[in-house]
Amino acid sequence: MKLLITSVGSLIGQNILDSIESRRNLISVIGMNTDIENPRNFRCDTVYHVNKTTNQNFKKDFITIVEKENPDLILPGRDLDSIFLADIKNKSPEIFENKIPFGSSFIPRIMFDKQKSFQFCKKNQLPFADTFLYKNKNNLEGLYSFVEKHDYPLVVKPREGFGSQGVYFVLNEGQVKEHIKNDDVLFQEFLGDPNEVFKFKNSFKKGIPLFFQMPEEKHYAAQTVIRPDGSISEVFFTINTMVYGRNEYIEQRFIKNIEQMTRQFAKVFYKNSWYGPLNIQMKQDKKGNWKVIELSSRHTGSTSARALLGYDEIGILMDIFVPEFKIPNLTRAKIVKGQVFKYLQDNLLLDNDKEILKTNKVWKKD
Repeated sequence: MKLLITSVGSLIGQNILDSIESRRNLISVIGMNTDIENPRNFRCDTVYHVNKTTNQNFKKDFITIVEKENPDLILPGRDLDSIFLADIKNKSPEIFENKIPFGSSFIPRIMFDKQKSFQFCKKNQLPFADTFLYKNKNNLEGLYSFVEKHDYPLVVKPREGFGSQGVYFVLNEGQVKEHIKNDDVLFQEFLGDPNEVFKFKNSFKKGIPLFFQMPEEKHYAAQTVIRPDGSISEVFFTINTMVYGRNEYIEQRFIKNIEQMTRQFAKVFYKNSWYGPLNIQMKQDKKGNWKVIELSSRHTGSTSARALLGYDEIGILMDIFVPEFKIPNLTRAKIVKGQVFKYLQDNLLLDNDKEILKTNKVWKKD
């Protein structure tokens, strides 16, 4: 089987590669990446150096690779790739219908835009963290009403983005004023224990440590797969510890309310023409109610960890979309009792490999 991974150098790309490592004798991996100096490129059987997804020439790069390699399944390594793949599938279903395991790009676009995520969930009565978009000074009254309603701390994040990049916790009016010097600033209610934020703030009385991050020891996430017929696979729920925006510790939990909520989201998304992977991240508000803070229509930085814990979402996808290859699905019927710890790993990047990819725009495993 031929598997094409876009943005294969990303953390998601690494997770997909790790998840299928034990089945590589059955799978030929073709990668695409904009960064030549990334050792993950050379875990592929073939890798191509391409333009950025936002570049007008990316589509041409992609089509050329698909025509040459004829992959059986195509998976994204980033959120923007999910949107691109869903778009191109809908425009050329005769080519991509059986290669891209996604529905319409409507849902990935909503998930990428945090304001649209909030509005969509509110419209469909799905629990989502209360959100306010500050566009300009005409929204000041609405912003301060939002602050009064939720109090500090509040979360500030880019309207469009991923990987917790550009996210801040604001603790007072002065910090709010710093953020609204710019337009299009997204404010969100803080979920979890606010005392943890203020405790962290107080640790800076001695100065600024050389290495620091906001502790994130109770980050909850649910993963499932929506089939093209609307049926929903198992829901796998984990509690994660985040270090610098990456999952470093993952443990499975089962909470019936979370499973029901995840299936509720999945049903609404399917009604809006989405099928494929679904990841939901959530926390409890001050009253103990579960609310979603992030939505994603792709695999995540915990995909390989979930596989080790017995939930093989890549195998589930292959069962659904490329069953003719009979790739083993490693999902286990029984829960794996244990936890996953992620540690740093050394990766050798050879000058010769980089030079071949830079010169030829393609590298193949010897």
